Amino acid sequence: MMSAAPITGGCLCGRIHYTIDRPPQIVCHCHCRLCQLASGALFLTWATFDAAAFTLTAGTPTIHESSATGRRHFCADCGTPLMMTTTDEPQKIDVTLASLDEPDRFAVQHNIWVGSRRAASKGFDATLPSHLDEPTG
Repeated sequence: MMSAAPITGGCLCGRIHYTIDRPPQIVCHCHCRLCQLASGALFLTWATFDAAAFTLTAGTPTIHESSATGRRHFCADCGTPLMMTTTDEPQKIDVTLASLDEPDRFAVQHNIWVGSRRAASKGFDATLPSHLDEPTG
């Protein structure tokens, strides 16, 4: 359950900051190959928010078009992956859970894109439901 405190976050070097005025719709560990390469990690944890609830309060991220519809937003100074937007769902914004000032505030609910899961992360959070792509419902 979310308290009344605002949701805030930003990058490692402090150049980019944001605030979000509503709780996430869903929080997932993404195991897709694009997230692995973009983060340099076995998976990337995303919190999906209503895009209208998200406000940049400092700095401007650099955008990398990682697929036909996907746009990854990151700090060009320190490299922190911050957000992802898609042209097919502009009403949503995925924010990296680790870039939140309080990442433990929201529980991870799903593993997604598990067909690309690396062996080293298999068994991690095995209690979570797993999906070959995006969860439905």
